[in-house]
Amino acid sequence: MKALAVVTPSLFEVIDEKNKHLMEIDDLKIPLALVEGNAPEFDPESDIFKNSVLVQKKSFSLNYRDLGIMEMAWNYLKDKEVETYYPIGSDFSGYVIKVGKDVTRFSIGDLVIGDCAFPDFKEGVNPGIPSNHSSREFEVYNQLKLCKVPDYISAEDAGALSIGTQTSMSMLKKGAIKKGNNVLVTSITSNTSFFLLNTLWGEDCNVYGLSYSGENIQKVKDHFPFIKEVFSVSENNIPKDILFDVVFDAFSDTYLEYLIPCLNFNARYVTCGIFKQSSHKMINSDGVNLSALIVGLMMKNISLIGNCLGSTQDLVEGLQNYRENKMFIDTVFTEENSISDFISRSYNLNKDKFGKVVFVYENKN
Repeated sequence: MKALAVVTPSLFEVIDEKNKHLMEIDDLKIPLALVEGNAPEFDPESDIFKNSVLVQKKSFSLNYRDLGIMEMAWNYLKDKEVETYYPIGSDFSGYVIKVGKDVTRFSIGDLVIGDCAFPDFKEGVNPGIPSNHSSREFEVYNQLKLCKVPDYISAEDAGALSIGTQTSMSMLKKGAIKKGNNVLVTSITSNTSFFLLNTLWGEDCNVYGLSYSGENIQKVKDHFPFIKEVFSVSENNIPKDILFDVVFDAFSDTYLEYLIPCLNFNARYVTCGIFKQSSHKMINSDGVNLSALIVGLMMKNISLIGNCLGSTQDLVEGLQNYRENKMFIDTVFTEENSISDFISRSYNLNKDKFGKVVFVYENKN
């Protein structure tokens, strides 16, 4: 069984160059590698696995949240002298290869992805992302933590969809867009914003984008022709005569304070994350003037709405959207490629990425 993992220094030393990468996160250098391990045991007749299925992964992708998982795992592993590892990964697709005796939702051969439904509990199953180890080629899941993939979505594309689709659909509903609203999507070249824009096809509103640097936005404008204009924080070029009714923001610690003067009365500001997630960034970040921030929100009756993932229905409806509006995959990597190239491309170190980056296992299903 293969997996992409944070590894101990001793294990990193003996792995081939093609299969390893030194990930720099602030002042840390974290060793990652494509490793071999043991597949999990699964007895379909056992009561332990009666509501579970064994999934053989076809593809997986990395997310911004995985950076925090890497740091956590490295802090645990860095001083260990043994050769061991911690698998990472949040999004995946895979085929069901075994089912427990009480499983009713899936059959052997079904293509599935994770159901990250949050915050509702389902019959005792914890809410949220099914696994922090989803690059593992084989993994056991409770049937309630999976969703069947429609036949119009490929296994390669499906490995990038769960978190972004579930999050963006939930945010769209919370934004409560009305006809003619001015809608702003921040960090326009990020993966999260790509998912958000994909939900806005056909919405009767005026969609604008915001980039911090103003770089590499032409591909976004070409792919989403309904975007009226993309503005830049570095150029501070948002026109004074445009006020936004809805903002969808993946990095509120970057944009919220800056955008308050640009919001209309009764605006909805929906955010699903922060940029400064590493411990180094949190310790060294500049604080905001909370009193001034709250006054700015109150003076315009602005609703600040937090969003974490979404419901099962959000995921199902979001997947239906891809029947017409195909997910754009930037690059597909396989085991023949350098794992360093996959990781670097995933986190946009090449600066020209557009869309998700997917790793595909060369197994036969």
